[in-house]
Amino acid sequence: MFKLQRLEITGFKSFADYTEIVFTGSGITAVVGPNGCGKSNVSDAMSWVLGEQRAKSLRGGEMKDVVFAGTKTRKPGGMAEVVLHLVRDDTVFDIDANELGDIDEALSGIDEAAVDMAEIEGIEEVADEIEGEDAVAAAEAVAEEGIEPIEIDGEASETEAVETVKAMTVGSAQVVETKVKTKRHWRPRSFALDFAPGEAVSVTRRLYMSGESEYQLNGRTCRLRDITDLFAGTGLSGAHYAIIEQGRIGQILSAKPADRRSLIEEAAGISKFRARQRAAESRLETAKTNLGRIYDIVSEVETRVNSLRRQAAKTRRFKILQEEFRSLLRQLYAAEGRYLSDLSESLKVQLVTAGEAETKLIADVAAKEESTKESTQQARAAEESLAELRRIHANNALERDRAEREHIYKSDQIVSLNNRCEALRVDIAASTQRLELLATELERLKKEEEHESSEHAKAESALRDSENLHRGEAEALATIENSLEQLRNQLMQHTAAVERFDEVARQLDNNIERLEARAVGLEKEGSRADETFVANKKAAEELAGTLAVEESKLAGLNSEKEQLLAVTTDARGALRAAEMAMQTLQDEHSAKRHRLATLNELEEKRAVYTPQVQKLFAAAKDIGVKLGGVLADRLNVAREAETAVETLFGPFLEAVVVESLADAKRVSTWLSANNIGRTAMIVLPNGDAVAGETESGDGSTIADILGVSSDVAAAMREIFPREMSAKLVREFTDKTTSGETQVNYDGDLLLGGRLLVGGKRTSTGKNDSLLAFKRELNQLGKDCKKLVADIEKQTASVDKLRSSLVENESKTVDLQSLIIKVDRGIHGLQIQVHSAREEIERAERHRKVVADEATQIQNEIAEIRQKRGDASTGKQTADAARIEAVIALERISAELGTARARTEAAVAELNQKRMTAATSDERRRSAVSALRRVENEGKEIESRLSVQTIELGEADAKIKELHDEINGITDRISSAGTQIENENIEITNAIDALAAARVLSDTTSEELAELNRLAADARNQRAEIEIRQAEAVTELKNTVENCQQELNVPLGELLHEIEPDENFVLETARRDADDLRQKLEGFGAINMLALEELVESEERHLFLTSQRQDIIDSIAATEEALREIKQRSRERFKNAFEAINGNFTQFFMELFGGGRGEMTLMEAEDILEAGIEVVAQPPGKRLQNIQLLSGGEKAMTAIALVLAIFKYRPSPFCLLDEVDAPLDDANVGRFVNKIAEMSEKTQFIVITHNKRTMEAARALYGVTMQEAGVSKVVSVKFE
Repeated sequence: MFKLQRLEITGFKSFADYTEIVFTGSGITAVVGPNGCGKSNVSDAMSWVLGEQRAKSLRGGEMKDVVFAGTKTRKPGGMAEVVLHLVRDDTVFDIDANELGDIDEALSGIDEAAVDMAEIEGIEEVADEIEGEDAVAAAEAVAEEGIEPIEIDGEASETEAVETVKAMTVGSAQVVETKVKTKRHWRPRSFALDFAPGEAVSVTRRLYMSGESEYQLNGRTCRLRDITDLFAGTGLSGAHYAIIEQGRIGQILSAKPADRRSLIEEAAGISKFRARQRAAESRLETAKTNLGRIYDIVSEVETRVNSLRRQAAKTRRFKILQEEFRSLLRQLYAAEGRYLSDLSESLKVQLVTAGEAETKLIADVAAKEESTKESTQQARAAEESLAELRRIHANNALERDRAEREHIYKSDQIVSLNNRCEALRVDIAASTQRLELLATELERLKKEEEHESSEHAKAESALRDSENLHRGEAEALATIENSLEQLRNQLMQHTAAVERFDEVARQLDNNIERLEARAVGLEKEGSRADETFVANKKAAEELAGTLAVEESKLAGLNSEKEQLLAVTTDARGALRAAEMAMQTLQDEHSAKRHRLATLNELEEKRAVYTPQVQKLFAAAKDIGVKLGGVLADRLNVAREAETAVETLFGPFLEAVVVESLADAKRVSTWLSANNIGRTAMIVLPNGDAVAGETESGDGSTIADILGVSSDVAAAMREIFPREMSAKLVREFTDKTTSGETQVNYDGDLLLGGRLLVGGKRTSTGKNDSLLAFKRELNQLGKDCKKLVADIEKQTASVDKLRSSLVENESKTVDLQSLIIKVDRGIHGLQIQVHSAREEIERAERHRKVVADEATQIQNEIAEIRQKRGDASTGKQTADAARIEAVIALERISAELGTARARTEAAVAELNQKRMTAATSDERRRSAVSALRRVENEGKEIESRLSVQTIELGEADAKIKELHDEINGITDRISSAGTQIENENIEITNAIDALAAARVLSDTTSEELAELNRLAADARNQRAEIEIRQAEAVTELKNTVENCQQELNVPLGELLHEIEPDENFVLETARRDADDLRQKLEGFGAINMLALEELVESEERHLFLTSQRQDIIDSIAATEEALREIKQRSRERFKNAFEAINGNFTQFFMELFGGGRGEMTLMEAEDILEAGIEVVAQPPGKRLQNIQLLSGGEKAMTAIALVLAIFKYRPSPFCLLDEVDAPLDDANVGRFVNKIAEMSEKTQFIVITHNKRTMEAARALYGVTMQEAGVSKVVSVKFE
C-alpha cells in the first residue's frame, strides 16, 4: 500500500504556474472554491497522471486540451506536467504475485514453443535498415517502452518486427548486422516495481503540444504498463473506483449490469487475470489458425511429392520416344523434299502453256468491246431524245391544268368579296347611331364632376386646420415627458452610485483579508522552497559522479567491441572460402549423381542394347530362364583398348549370358515363337558373378586385357579362339605370319597380313561404345562415393567455422546491446542531471517569486486602504444628488397630467375632420372615372368607323380586277386541243428508233460476254497453276525451315545423306510422325530436375509433420492455461462479491438508518460473464427499480457501494468530486461520519461546497482565480 504525500501540477488545464498540494498522512483533505475556479482540475490531474487515455473522461475533445490554453494576458503553455508523490507504508496487501507467477511461466513457455509460420511458408521478412547507434538505441528504447510492437494487456502485438542491430567500429566502415525476429513473447513486467516500506515513489506524466508523451517512475522513463502494474488491484488502475469524478457517482447505478461488474473485478484483482486470459485466447486462436494452415501446406507438399514421382518416370519415357521421332523425321523430310522439287518443275511447264492461251483470248475481247461500245452509244442517244420529248409534253400539260385551277380560284374570290362588302355597310350604320347617344351622356357627366370637386376642396381646408392644432399640443406633451425621463435617469444613476460605492467597500475589505492570509502562506512556501533547493543541489552532485563512472565504463566497452569485430571479420572470410569449396563439391556430386542415375536407368531398361536383347530381358520371368546379363558385363577393359575389343567382338558383346545350353535353347525357342529376331546366347560358368582371380598377362594379346577370371577366359577361348589370340599393337608391321590376327588401338583389323579393315566408325549419337558405357557407369559409382566422403568432411569444417562465427557475432551483438544499454543509461543520467539542474533553477526562481510576491502584497494592501477612504466620500456626494432628483421628479409629474388631457381632445377633433375629407374625395373620384369611360368609348367607335369605310372601297376595286384576269385565262384554255395531237405524233416516232438501237446493242453484248467467259476460264486455269506452284514452293520452303528447326540439319544435306527408298510410303510416314508428335506433345511439361526436387520435397514433408505436432502440443498447453486462469478468476470473483455484498448491506443500513440494499448476480452460464444488479429499498418504502430512486437516494446508494469496495480492498487514497452535492444535511452528516471512520486506513480527498464536509477535514485547500483563467491554491491546515 502507498500513502499520498503531495501533488505537483505545472501547465495542466487552468494551473498555468507550478502548483503544489501537500496532503496529510491520514484523515480528510477538502478542496473548496467557487464554481469555475478549477477545483475539478485537481481530480482530472490525478486521473491523468495515473494513465487515463480517454480525453472525454478528462472533459476534453482531444488529449492536447489538458495543456494550458492561455488567457488574454498569458500565452498558451507548451507542456503539461503532473507529479504524484507517494510513500510505501508498512501495510502489506496480497498482490497475487505467487498466483500469477506460474501463469506467466506457462504463457512464456507457450511463446517459446510457438511455431513461426513465416519461416514455414518461406516468407522472407525485410525491415528498413536504421543507420547508427542512435537508431539502435531508439529501437531498443521503443521495444522496452512498449511502443513498437504495441503491447495490449501486457502482450506484444501479433505482428512480428525485424530489428536490425548494427555495431560500427570507430573510424571504420565495417558493419556487423544481425536480423532478429521479434517474436511475440509474454513479458510480465520490465520495471522494478517492488518498493521497501518507507521508500518514496513519484509518478510523472508529461505531454507536449507537439504530441510527445512521457511517463516516469522515480525520475526514470518507463512505460504506461509499468504504472498500471504498480497500481493494479489498488483501485487506481482500470476501473479506478478510488477516483470518483463529477457525475460518476450516478453512473455507477445507471450503468449496464455487465459494465458494473468491472468495479468488483478491479477490487477482486481479476484485471491481471483478464489480461492473461486475453493473451492466452489470442495465442490459442493463432495456434488453431496456424494448425489449419500447416494442414493445408502438408497436403500440398504430399501432392507435390506424388507429382514429382510421376514426373521422373515420365521424363524417362519422353527421352526414348523423342529419339525415335527424330529418326523418322529425317526420312520424312528427305522424301518430302524430293517430291516437292519434282512437282514445282512440272507446274512451271504447264504455266507457260496456259499463259499463251490467255493472251490470245484477251486480244479477241478487246476488238469485240469496241463494236459493243458503238451500238450502246446509239441506243443511249435514242433514249435521251425520247426522254426530252416526254419532258416537254409534260410541262405543256402542267400549264394547261394550272390555268383551269386559276380560273376556278378567282371566281370564288369574287363571291367572297361581295359578301364582305354587304357586312361592312351594316356595321357602319350601327356605329353612327351609337355615337349620337354617347354625346348626350358625356354632357351630363361633366356637370356632376365640377360639383364634387368644389365640395372636396372645402373638406381638405378644414382638415389642415385641425392637424396644426394637434401638432402643437403633441409637441408640448413630448417636451414634458423628456424632462421627466431625464430626471428618472439621474435618480437611477445616483442610486446605483451609492450601491456601487458600498460594493467597492465590501470588495476592498475582502481583498485586504485575502492578501493578509496569502502573506502568511507565502512565508511558509518560502521555507519549503529553500528546503527543495538544498535537496535538488545535493541530488545533482550525486548524479554527476555516477555519470562520470558510467562514461568511463562505456569507453572500455567500445575498445573491447573493436577487437571483437576484427576477429569476427577474419572468421567470416574463412567461412566464406569454406562454403565456396563445399558448394563446388556439392555441384560436382550433384552432376555426377544425376548422370549416374540416368545411366543406371538406361542399364535397368537395357536401353543401350538391341531391341531383341531388351525384349528378352523384359520377358525373362515368362521364359523361365535366369539371365546373367551380357558378355560386356564380365569385361573390365582399359579405356584405350575399348575400340580394339569392340572391333573384334562386335555384336557378341551383347550376347546374353546363360548358365547352360538347355537355357540357351529355351531362349532360342522363345525368340522364334514370338518372331522377335535373332540374338546370341553364351554359356559361361558362374553366371551370377565373376569367380576366381582375374587372369593377367603381358598385354600383347586381347585375352590379356579383358580383365576376366581364368575360368571365364578359358570359356571365351573356346568360343572366340581367333579373337582371344589376336595381338594388340600400336602400329601394324609388315612381318605377320599366316593366320595371325592383329588389331591396333584405333580399331583397325589386320587378318593374315592380307585383309585390312580400317577407317573411322560413323557415330550414331546413341551410346556408340558399350564398353565405354559400362566403364563410365562403374567410374561414376566410385566418384560419387568419394565425393560424399569429401562433402561430409567439408561440411564438418564449415559447421565448425560457422559455429565460431555465430559465437563471435553473438558476443558482438551482446556487447553492442550492453554498450547501447550503458549508453542509454548515460543518456538517462544526463537527462536526470539536466532535470536536476532545471529543478535547482526552478527552486531558485520559486524562492525569488515568493519574495517578490510578498513585497507586492504589502504594497497592494496599502493601496486598497486608500481606495477604501475614497469610496466613502463618493457615497456621501451621490446620496445628496439622489434626494434633489426625487423633488424635481414629483413637480414634473403634475404638469404631465394636464398636457395629456389637452392632447387627447385635439386628437378626437382631428379624427372627425379626416373622415369627412375622405368621403368627399371618394365621390369626386367616382364622377371623374365615369366621365373618362364615356370619352374612351366614343373615340373607339369613331376609329372603327373610319377603318370599315376604307376596307369597303378596297373590296370594290379588287372585284373589278378579278373579272379582267378571268377573261384572259378563258382564251388560253380554248387553244390547247391542237397542241396535244402534235405531241402524240412526235412520241411515236422516237419509240420506234429506240427499239432498233436496243436490238443491235443486245446482239453485240452477248458475243462479248461469251469471249469474256472464255478469257476468264483461261485466266482461272493459269491462276490455279500459279497457286499450285506457289503452294509447292511454299511447302518446300516450310519443309526446309521445319527441317532446320526440328533437326538442326539443312534439307540439302539431308537429301545427300539419305538415299531414296522404294518401300518408303510418304503418307504412312506422315501419319506415323503425327502420331509420335501427338504423343510427345501429350507429355506436356517435362521436369528434368524431378529427382532432385523429389528429395527436397520429402525432407520438407518430414519437417512440416514435426511442426504440426508442435502446434497440437501448444494448443493443448494453451487450453490448460486458460482453464487455470478461469478457475482462479471464478474463485476470486466469488469471494470478492460475497464480501463486498455483505459490506454493502451493512453500509446501506448505516447511511439510510435502515432499509435493505444488496447486489445480485444475473443469470449466466459463466459467473465471469454475469452482470450485477443493485437492489435498494430505503426505509419505509417498498422495493422498487433503482432508477426510480431520488437523486439523493441514488447518491447514497452509490456511496455505500464504493465504501463497501474500499472496506474489502482499501486504496492508497480516495478522491470524491462533489459526491455530496445531491445530499441533504442529515445524509451529509452520515456520509461525513462514515468516511471519517474509514480515513484511518485510506486518505480521502473531497472536493465539495458543503460546510459540514469542510468541517470534518483536517486540511483545507482553496482554489481561486485571482487572474482570469489561472487557478491558484491556498491551503489551511487545522491542528
